[in-house]
Amino acid sequence: MLNCRNNALDIKLAVQSNTNEVLAFFDENIDMDSGTIYNREFVCPDGVKAAIRRNQMLIAIKDDNLVGALRFYKKKTDNSVSLYQFAICKTHRNRGLLKDMLSYINAGPVRATCPKHSSINHYFSKTGWTLHETKGELNSWQFQNGN
Repeated sequence: MLNCRNNALDIKLAVQSNTNEVLAFFDENIDMDSGTIYNREFVCPDGVKAAIRRNQMLIAIKDDNLVGALRFYKKKTDNSVSLYQFAICKTHRNRGLLKDMLSYINAGPVRATCPKHSSINHYFSKTGWTLHETKGELNSWQFQNGN
């Protein structure tokens, strides 16, 4: 159990019984037309189901409601983590919930890739991520766990 701004918040790995709830949560909280999703594979329901089976989906629960979810992959080569997809419900944004969830993973740096022109770049720059590298049309952002 983590404490987020004095409100009890449970962050844990999603299990099979959470699958439909997580799919509905992403559908409700990710705007596919916002320009932040550059590859539809990252929001594919089959990918979400596979991530849950592989213990690569974190969820945040408050008062029995799903308020955050993130899909990740922990690399074996360098202990870094790739962030594939995340969503925070509107009522819990701007509270540091994503950072709390990333801290739960307890691994090396977390990296997320997005197009250079995507509006999500602004989010990463204003929330403490650093630009790790740029390759072609893609930016790779890095969050150092423990920050």
